[in-house]
Formats: sequence, structure tokens, C-alpha cells
Amino acid sequence: MTNKLWLLVFVIRAGALIWGCVEELDPGSNRNPMVWFIRAPDDGEVIFSNAANFEWVATDWDDDLGMGSTFIQLEPFTVTWYDVAADSEVIFEHPEGWVRHYGDNIYQVLDLPDTTFYFSVKVIDGRGADSTIVSRFFVRYDADFPVMDSVKCPPFKPPNPTFCHTYKIYAHDVARTPRAATPHDSLEYSYRFVRPAPLGVTESEPEWSTEHWQFEACVDGQSNPGEYKFRCKVRDRAGNTAPEFVCKFEIIKP
Repeated sequence: MTNKLWLLVFVIRAGALIWGCVEELDPGSNRNPMVWFIRAPDDGEVIFSNAANFEWVATDWDDDLGMGSTFIQLEPFTVTWYDVAADSEVIFEHPEGWVRHYGDNIYQVLDLPDTTFYFSVKVIDGRGADSTIVSRFFVRYDADFPVMDSVKCPPFKPPNPTFCHTYKIYAHDVARTPRAATPHDSLEYSYRFVRPAPLGVTESEPEWSTEHWQFEACVDGQSNPGEYKFRCKVRDRAGNTAPEFVCKFEIIKP
């Protein structure tokens, strides 16, 4: 058999194979692709960052994603908001509608304002079947730690060596917008009351709680003179922790 004849046979067989595949995967039997997030805010999650990262995986029963396409969409695509810290109006903008996405299945959105967002990914296979996934999340960007306004402490030289005192911590949170700031009753506190040796330390239990804004300490200075310290901290729901505040008093041994 000549080379030309072999070539003809090869072309006929290849064409038959391709036609057979097309016949087997006709549009009527095409199945929708599958797509899911492997990194994204959970549905309804509040994030305290102004950036959101997304990564997804797509596959197809018919293995025809190679000729398909991927689109992404962020809603709302534009938001006008007021930055309290900067004392100015800010406009956030993102491309409108479905945007063709190329390359790796990774996407990041930066400089998000405080509002509710819907990030969607649509995967379309080579014959038009599609699937869409959506991540709904709330942005409450807070990069600032709370402000500790005051702590009610006993005088450095108590008039009586034996007494009880209730420490009270007053604080408030700050953020770029009022809605991002942690409400007063949601701030969490932690404390350590340090007594002279060998009495040791009393620590808040659990370490952080909204109830730890006050703590009562009773002191028997007659039997246990020395320096006493109250160390306290406050944090907001974003995890920002204010610098530790320390107040102390001293009871002199008679």
C-alpha cells in the first residue's frame, strides 16, 4: 500500500472517530459542569477586611470544559460611601455585569466598602451548559483597635490596708464607618490581678468576655503588704486589641 493510500485510510478513520465522539456527546445528553468554591467567605459571613479572596474548582461530566469559558460578577458593582476617618466621600467601582475571566481560578477584590456583596462565578462548557455559584458576604472593615477611655482604680496609697475594690473598664471602638465599629456591649475584656508573692495571680476566665469589664478584688494588706497590679485589655469583634493598661497600688508593711 502506497503512502498516499495509508494517509487516506488514516484520515477516514480519524474522521469516523471524531464523528463518533460528536454523535456520542450530542447536545441533548450534555450535562452541566460542576463548580464550587475552595476559598471564599462563607455564606452570610461578616468579614472585617476590605479585601476578599476567591478560588474555585470546575469540572465537567462530559470533559468539554476545554472549549468553555468562565465569567465573574460582583454586585453591587459601585458603592458611594463616607469615610469617617478621612472625612471624605469615596466611590467604589468594579466592572459591571458578567466579566470574562481568564487564567487560574483565582480572583481578589480590594478596597471594599462596608456593605453586602454577592460574588458569582459562572462556568460554561463548550456546548453552552452552565453552572453558577454565589458567595454572599458582609464587609465591616475595622483595622483600628478600641479606645480605653478610663479604668476605675484605687489610689496608689490606699487609706486602709484591708479593703475591697471593683475595677471598672470603660472603652469604645473606632472604625472607618459607624457600622463597622463594634457596639459597646460587644467589646470583650481580659484582665490579670497580680498580688505580691506568694499569693500569685488571678486571671479572667475565660480569657476574653464581654462580662469582664468589671472585677472585684479584696485585699488583706495587713497580712499581705506589697505591690498589687491590675492589668487589663480590650478587643473588638475584628480581633483588634488595645494596648494593655496597668494600674497599681502599694501597701506598706507596718
